[in-house]
Amino acid sequence: MKISIIIPAFNESATIAQLVDYLFVHGDDYVIEIIVADGGSTDDTFVKSAQAGATAIRSAKKGRAAQMNAGAAGAKGDILYFVHADTFPPTSFSADIREAVQKGFDSGRYRTLFDCKKIILKLNNYVS
Repeated sequence: MKISIIIPAFNESATIAQLVDYLFVHGDDYVIEIIVADGGSTDDTFVKSAQAGATAIRSAKKGRAAQMNAGAAGAKGDILYFVHADTFPPTSFSADIREAVQKGFDSGRYRTLFDCKKIILKLNNYVS
C-alpha cells in the first residue's frame, strides 16, 4: 500500500520545504512521492518544492480543485492523500491512513482547528 501526497500550492515558499520534509520524515516507507501542484506562484514555491525532494508540477489552472486534479493525474501511489500547503498533519498520518483503508474506508479526513482570528475560519473549525 503506497501513498502519493498531493499538495496544491500558491505562494507558499515560506513553509513548503518544511512541509515536504515533515511529510517525508513521518511518511515512513509508505510515502512514495510528494507532488506539489503549483498554481502559478510568483514566489519560489516551485523551486523550493523541488529542492525539498517533491515532484513540482505547474498546474495549467489556478484553483485548489484544478491543482489537486493535476497532481492526481500523475500520481503513482495506491492511495492519494491531499494536504493543504499550510497544514501539518499528525505525525501518525501514514499509519492512520493505512489503518483506515484496511478497515474498509474509501475516504477520510482529519478534524481541523484553525489557529486564526478570522471569523469565517472559526466557523469552520471542527472540534469535539
